Amino acid sequence: MSNTTPGNVNKVCQRRLLHLFIAFLLLTTQACKQAETTPPMPEFTGILKNIKAEHPRVMLSNERIEELKTLQKTDPTLDKYIKAVLATSNAMLSKAPLQRVLEGPRLLNISRELLNRVTHLSLSYRLTNDKKYLDAAVANLKTVCAFSDWNPSHFLDVAEMLHGVAIGYDWLYADLSPADREVLREGIKKHGLAEYRKRYTTEWWSKAENNWNQVCHGGLIAGALAVAETDPTYAQDFIPLALKNMPIALKNYAPDGLWYEGPAYWSYATEYLVYSMAALQSALGTMGDLEKTAGLEKTGLVPMICTSPTYGFLNFADAGENSKSDASEAFFFLAKIYNNANISNYAHEVIKNRSLLAQPHHVLWYQASTANAPVRELDSYFRGKVEVVTLRSAWNDPNALWLGVKGGVNSSEHSHLDLGTFELEAGGVRWARDLGSDDYNLPGYWTMGVGGQRWTYYRLNSFSHNVPLLGNKNQYELAKANFTETILNTSTPSATLDLTEAYRDFSSKSTRKISMVDARKAFLFEDTHRLTQTTQVAWGMTTAHQIELVKGGKAILRNATITTRTLEAEIIAPAGAEFTVESAAQKAPEKLNTGNSRLMLRLPNQSGEIKIAVKLTPKMS
Repeated sequence: MSNTTPGNVNKVCQRRLLHLFIAFLLLTTQACKQAETTPPMPEFTGILKNIKAEHPRVMLSNERIEELKTLQKTDPTLDKYIKAVLATSNAMLSKAPLQRVLEGPRLLNISRELLNRVTHLSLSYRLTNDKKYLDAAVANLKTVCAFSDWNPSHFLDVAEMLHGVAIGYDWLYADLSPADREVLREGIKKHGLAEYRKRYTTEWWSKAENNWNQVCHGGLIAGALAVAETDPTYAQDFIPLALKNMPIALKNYAPDGLWYEGPAYWSYATEYLVYSMAALQSALGTMGDLEKTAGLEKTGLVPMICTSPTYGFLNFADAGENSKSDASEAFFFLAKIYNNANISNYAHEVIKNRSLLAQPHHVLWYQASTANAPVRELDSYFRGKVEVVTLRSAWNDPNALWLGVKGGVNSSEHSHLDLGTFELEAGGVRWARDLGSDDYNLPGYWTMGVGGQRWTYYRLNSFSHNVPLLGNKNQYELAKANFTETILNTSTPSATLDLTEAYRDFSSKSTRKISMVDARKAFLFEDTHRLTQTTQVAWGMTTAHQIELVKGGKAILRNATITTRTLEAEIIAPAGAEFTVESAAQKAPEKLNTGNSRLMLRLPNQSGEIKIAVKLTPKMS
């Protein structure tokens, strides 16, 4: 029997009306407080003509704060995310003040720490009205505004610091004292926007094709929008320029959303792009057509597809060692504007399964998970400056087989000499791996091109990667490799990569074909080379696991932690060949690679056409 009575209904209605009235009063009070102290917005034209007059206008609004507070009461996941942000903010309250200390040529770690502190503390204050968060945020903001500069010689540092100070100024505006507003506004202008004014037309990054474009423009857009009413020329001059020049980099998302600088830089570049889009949308009511970028509607799916069952990335380029799939703060925004629940559901999945703490923009752009998301295909092919194929045996199974293989170019920013490299995971173990980047401050780390010092470093050259080796030499530094055939989402999927350019000094035709065989329970590698001179031909794979060699062209890899997991390697061709084991260890100042080794097959004095076939079969007992 229902407990609903006319009296109960009236009481519920009265409570709801009271809550609505309180929310209205809060918004009205906030608006009045701002109206008393905020200068009138100048007359803007063009894309700026509908600029929002009040603060906050950069990604956040007072209305969104009230929506989140209301939704938190009925959505336990959002409640958990908000509490995670508050817990992180509480830990920040006792952190030491930031100092202007460079690491190599960079202040970037300090800029990022400022941004991290300010977004957490400012959002926590807006959600709770607890003054301890306001005071801590203001203290951090005033500290960096007192720096002599934000290190414009490495302009990412300026961009990220400006982004952080702009958010603090904008999100906290109504509760900042006039004196504090002035301090922050002067910091934004002197250390941030004035540096853009000096350098924009001459600095390479304003028209770069790499992540610097998104990051530098992201900071510029946030800073210019934050002070638009007091210093309108920055928005007038630079917002149109940003929208003109950002597509120079954004074209690299086409056609399928893969970012050519690798998984770590996908997060960096895409998050700053999303910050820009969100700031423009909230402040101007338009994203300036950035959302129409070819491939961008698919880019939120890339980390999901290029991530293993245990959430490890397919590492390529200067990715971090043992990179893990982050639940990027961009996911919820991308899921919303492209109406794709696969993206937001994946974000929830990663946060839950990896026990991650939600970040401020997970809350700000929160999208609830859905029960019926689109089906995920087992195999995928990404094209563009870098090409990637991924194969897997199942979704939502931590023991599933997974492999990613890379093509594309050797000559782009952050690239390694790794065309044809692969990473393989099965049974929750990463059997074939990429060691990741080395120290960016090594001499000549950025000297690329033919004969560049960059290629003398083990982690960056061909000898550490899971690629063929001809003549015991690096791949050609300017080579590119495209997939010539992909047969995907069948019982025996495969992908064939043309590696001829990579080995042009030794071969007139080189290919690598990778297939899933035995009902998706094993992988078969087939390398074919049409040699133009007598030379050594090798097949190699880097692993962090014990290798046991077995006569008859076999090897068994054993995981020390999960002793029931092994990987069996078998040489199918040429007959009579045997594996060997080599060390991956290096000496300082390079990273040491302790605990890593190489499973190798070396064939000396080969000529004519040579084929190497290796089968890798995971075993779970």
